[in-house]
Amino acid sequence: MTETDVVIIGGGPVGMALSIALKGQGLDSIVIEKEPDIYHLPRAIGMDEEIQRCVGTILDLDEEMQSLLTPLTSAQFVDADHNRILGFDVPDDFVGRLGYAPMGMYYQPNLDSLLRRTAVARGVDLRVATECVDLIDNGDGVEAVLGDSSRVSARWAVACDGASSPTRKRLGITPLDQGFDQHWVVIDMKWLGDESELRGGATQICDPERPGTFVPGDKWHRRWEFQALPGETPEELTADTKVWELVAPWMTPDQGRIIRAVSYRFHAVVAERIREGNIFLAGDSAHQMPPFNGQGLNSGIRDALNLAWKLGMVARGTAGPALLETYDAERRPHAAEVVAHAVDTGRLIDHLSGKEVDADESAGYGGRDFPAVEGGLFYGQGVFVGQPATHVRSATGSSDERFGSGFAVLLADDTLTVPAPWADVEAAVVPVEATEIGGHGASIVRPDRLVCGVADDQAGFDALTAHVLGRMGISA
Repeated sequence: MTETDVVIIGGGPVGMALSIALKGQGLDSIVIEKEPDIYHLPRAIGMDEEIQRCVGTILDLDEEMQSLLTPLTSAQFVDADHNRILGFDVPDDFVGRLGYAPMGMYYQPNLDSLLRRTAVARGVDLRVATECVDLIDNGDGVEAVLGDSSRVSARWAVACDGASSPTRKRLGITPLDQGFDQHWVVIDMKWLGDESELRGGATQICDPERPGTFVPGDKWHRRWEFQALPGETPEELTADTKVWELVAPWMTPDQGRIIRAVSYRFHAVVAERIREGNIFLAGDSAHQMPPFNGQGLNSGIRDALNLAWKLGMVARGTAGPALLETYDAERRPHAAEVVAHAVDTGRLIDHLSGKEVDADESAGYGGRDFPAVEGGLFYGQGVFVGQPATHVRSATGSSDERFGSGFAVLLADDTLTVPAPWADVEAAVVPVEATEIGGHGASIVRPDRLVCGVADDQAGFDALTAHVLGRMGISA
């Protein structure tokens, strides 16, 4: 029997990101991965600015991460003749409110290698070519039974074992269908010309004959996705001759090489619950979504970063076990909203392609903002509540360096008194300009850089404190 703090089932990017974040919380983990090496083909392709910020500052991988990313220059919907219907362009070197480009494109095997290499270098126990055949929750902790009959004992387990998650099935947790199911083919190509050519932006192709998507990946990587037509089989769609026929408007066989062509069912599902006792689900085991907005892996890393600091605080006794109840309360509804956002995009593509789609549903995309996180520790109203705190990067440092690695109390109004209980959780008190926190007098930022709430007067500050610390099992 080997003992650790957390056993992680699955050594993909979500599992490895979680293991690194746990190390930052002072927790050891053992990662059980059934495959001997990282998956050698690309799947996820884009990292949004929130996750760039978190990988850069929370996982402390900013320089390494940036070397893997190519900023996305635009996003658009076009008609069959490639005339723009709607979209936007991103100016060169533009950074958003979080200090990064809105979306950075990467080649997933490179990201997976970085995360795995970093985790091992920081002391994570990674066991590859090893399968978890059973997971037992004994109330006080868990035991993972491995394929060689050895066991790992841990206080908690996190299943990052993919869309077909054996752990989720073992627990009897049902994935709830969100009402979207389509057959597409995904084609990844290596462009053999200059890397600056055949780029453009992410393009949703609203062609009545066959809707599709083009995404310029990092450096030489290019991706196309095409909706299957009635009667087309996976074998037909992934044959080399068909692949070259589909990408012919952009590329000829002498200009590139097929990396992969895979037939997919684009699903929209969210698990009915993502915690069972001492066992948690994260990543594709908890939710799957159509790829139109590039949020699948981003949502999985949000899971990992939401959970890591909570496990750390409970393990250290800084917060009570009640804090862990907020994982499902926060992440599951938010993931469902992100899935709905992706489904809206899929319906809009069909609608603009002239297909029979409910116009009200398709019109939801564009009017629906990217969702804030609600429930759990989040409290009250405010433009930034449930959103990432503003992050400013400069040659002399960044906001996150001032915030520290735990909670941060951002104070713009020096007439407000920071409630005493924040000293018990070692929160950093950071003077800021009111413009940084939406014009409010104070704001509470969590270790995962999300804004719990804002306050304009002492009564509001005290009420915010009481809510947040109460949900953490701490008396205010």
